[in-house]
Amino acid sequence: MTTFDLADVRRFVQELTARRERCDHEEGVDCANLDGTLRSYAVICCEFCEQARQWGREIFYGRAAFDPEIETLWLDAGRVLHQRASELWSYGQEMEGDCFVLENGAALGAALWQLERLLTTWVTPQRAIAPLARHGLTSDPAGEGQRRIDALPKLPAAWQPADRRQNQLFRKLRRKPTA
Repeated sequence: MTTFDLADVRRFVQELTARRERCDHEEGVDCANLDGTLRSYAVICCEFCEQARQWGREIFYGRAAFDPEIETLWLDAGRVLHQRASELWSYGQEMEGDCFVLENGAALGAALWQLERLLTTWVTPQRAIAPLARHGLTSDPAGEGQRRIDALPKLPAAWQPADRRQNQLFRKLRRKPTA
């Protein structure tokens, strides 16, 4: 998916839903048996998680605008996918026996864990806010800094630091002759 506008996200979700429904009806070679269906669902869950996270990153970096309708679409589709994948995983666990292990059950379990974590820790994405204020630099930044320091109020004449080590250093600096 190249962009994350409503139409693109809706198309992506519909495509994943169509793939999921084909597996539910055992259509195609990939979903001809239970193990293949488990594998397909694991792939679908992983793709869903990756695209939802990418959407959040795009908003965070300011490359996409936040749309609450898109967020609702992600959450609703994720819940439906999680519900169906959980049912399938449980069914696969019931079908396993002492002599028969579904190889892709673990893959779907891991993908389900990722999907569940995405949905339960969901945070509405927001654009990043820079940690510092945006101020243009002056032509003489050192001079501007010195002017700001000079504008600070002077310390009282008898002032001394409370920390013993700082107090010793402060007295040494006071004894130095000024040039």
